[in-house]
Amino acid sequence: MGLIRWGFTLILFTLAFTYLPRLFAPKLLPIVEGYFHPKFRKVAETLRENVESGKERGGAFVVYHRGEVVIDMWAGYADEEAGRRWASDTMFIAFSTTKGVAAITVARMVDKGWLDYKKPVAHYWPGFAQNGKGEITVEQLLSHEGGLVSIGNMTNLFEYRDNQEEFTHRLERVTPLWKPGTAHGYHALTFGFYVDTLVRMADPKHRNMTQIFREEIAEPFDIDFHIGLPKSLSYRVARGQYMSNLESLFAAITSWKKFVLFSRIMFYPESFTAKAVTVIDMKNNRLTDPEVMSIGQSAFLGIGTARSIAKLYSYMSMGGSIKGRQLLKPETWKLLTSPFSTGPDLVIPMMNGSWARGVAIRELPYTKYKGQNVIGHPGYGGQVGHFDPVNQLSVGYLTNYASQYGVWDDPRFLDLEAALYDCLDDYVRGLK
Repeated sequence: MGLIRWGFTLILFTLAFTYLPRLFAPKLLPIVEGYFHPKFRKVAETLRENVESGKERGGAFVVYHRGEVVIDMWAGYADEEAGRRWASDTMFIAFSTTKGVAAITVARMVDKGWLDYKKPVAHYWPGFAQNGKGEITVEQLLSHEGGLVSIGNMTNLFEYRDNQEEFTHRLERVTPLWKPGTAHGYHALTFGFYVDTLVRMADPKHRNMTQIFREEIAEPFDIDFHIGLPKSLSYRVARGQYMSNLESLFAAITSWKKFVLFSRIMFYPESFTAKAVTVIDMKNNRLTDPEVMSIGQSAFLGIGTARSIAKLYSYMSMGGSIKGRQLLKPETWKLLTSPFSTGPDLVIPMMNGSWARGVAIRELPYTKYKGQNVIGHPGYGGQVGHFDPVNQLSVGYLTNYASQYGVWDDPRFLDLEAALYDCLDDYVRGLK
């Protein structure tokens, strides 16, 4: 009984200190702006309802169909304290949604013959072969099969930026935590260190990921996204609002899956889960520091607009090309999007995942679309970028009000997605 009373008291304490201040805070006007095709009015109404109820406090939702914008909306506040509204060009950190952008960048390099998915990483980066990593292929690394979720002691992004040669040697000395190629476990943070180093080694000009993405994709295809944000653009980035420790604890208490995840991180430091998240010593409130955003790390530190994510994925929704403009050849598109690794995740408890080469595959939950998949990548706090190759849709959703969600399961996004698919048939019939 004492334990039950303690738990009940903790929940009440968490609720009181988390939500009571919000009840007495001055209410800001609910703001919803942008464009939607009339057939998708339900999506716009859903977004407005979420804003008026306080469920959505700041973000943007963009959808392309067959390469054309059908929804481009933004809502709430980029900086509530300053009263700065979210705008059409507001950017935010995509977190792990960046991984999908990086995977497309790697695919572009495969397209040009600079990389081969089947070859060992060590073919391009000889020092990588140390300590049992010699047979890890490019596609295994991209699909989280390398067992490289930790690099030993914690580091920070400035060490990565300022001591590149030594940091590369540090990555080379790492020993896999499981036999590569036998299972997958989500490389939450280390994905960026390894993939970014690989592309720098493989690129004929030895450009880094920031340069390759900008020069090969962002500039030629007019994609307003950055893996390494120029400091001159930092004024466009929304202010991040992150969950407090109490909110995180409450989230863990109210969800069994999150409780298991929280427990592994807090109480089992030798678990793969704990090792995967204790890689970088960096607080959330520092991530929007212009100096940090300029570094670029493709596991979690891409910055852009929701529109840019949806636009990039619109090419993917059309098989790699739109109106004669080719992002990827059909054969490369097929390799990138084909399932490669499926089964239980060794890092994220109770999660069965399906990975292609750097992008995740998710089955749509809606009855009419059962068996159809979307492909892309979710991100911490509710961020989403993906494409639907059957219905030729692409979606970008960003929010600066980070939630406990991050695996395509944020209720704010799911509300909008459900409304989108409710409207889709009527819209498509109108095109015929």
